[in-house]
Amino acid sequence: MNIIQLFSLLDLKRDQVLEFGTEDYIRIEKKINFEKKINPEIDSKTSENLIFALKEYKEEFFFVMSNSICLNFFAQNKFSKEYFSNYNLTVSDEKIKEFIALFLADDLVSFFSFKLSKGWFHYLEELNFLLDLKRYFPEEIIYKMGVLLYSKLDFAISQLSVSTTSDFSNIVYIKYSTFYDLLSHFATIELDRKIVGLLDLVAKHYKRGTNIIFFRSVVKSMASYNAFIENISKILIESREILIRPKEKKGDDNEKMHFIIKIILAVVFLLIAFHKLGYY
Repeated sequence: MNIIQLFSLLDLKRDQVLEFGTEDYIRIEKKINFEKKINPEIDSKTSENLIFALKEYKEEFFFVMSNSICLNFFAQNKFSKEYFSNYNLTVSDEKIKEFIALFLADDLVSFFSFKLSKGWFHYLEELNFLLDLKRYFPEEIIYKMGVLLYSKLDFAISQLSVSTTSDFSNIVYIKYSTFYDLLSHFATIELDRKIVGLLDLVAKHYKRGTNIIFFRSVVKSMASYNAFIENISKILIESREILIRPKEKKGDDNEKMHFIIKIILAVVFLLIAFHKLGYY
């Protein structure tokens, strides 16, 4: 349990955080001690951290509690929009980073890892919204998140490399556009190469006719990837546009798709080579 979850459990008034004083801290400590008797998940360290954060990091605490994305993520809850009000509070990015590093770093990584491991659409969407706030995260945490995402992509590539079936339930997340939105937060030349590798495998499976509906969805969703090399993004978008055009005649879908992807791959590999040589 983290300090945000504990604060929510105690049912304290969020809009009074900035006004808390000595008597309030005593009252909160009493509530914590009472809850400890009936809830073994409340540990002493979290209890101490909550009081310390409320005393020394009032504005930062209030900022996190007032941000719907942060609060829902750290509280592992789904507060309605009505719960949040517009507060004109400005806190520097560095102060929020310090606050998260002190009190929420472990849960930020562990919750991110858990939701990414599930690969469910709504979890990926939530993580993408969260990464829109990554300016508030310490660099070490951002690095760990990037490693987790790269590993998720590597797993999909490895599975496609050896798969001989049409069952891709263990990598279903690659058909969601939100997965590529997530990857876009960490776009590099190396990640562009991995995306190209994924596209190559998709082309091979499409040619074999294994689960064509699934791989059509993959290609369409890959257009959401905002590549490090801009022209790669354009090519991915163009490939999606070609896919969604009405067929001119029956039976030409497979060959047309395979031909298109092969052209795309050739162009992408050339773009990466040119980029490495510094020609654009």
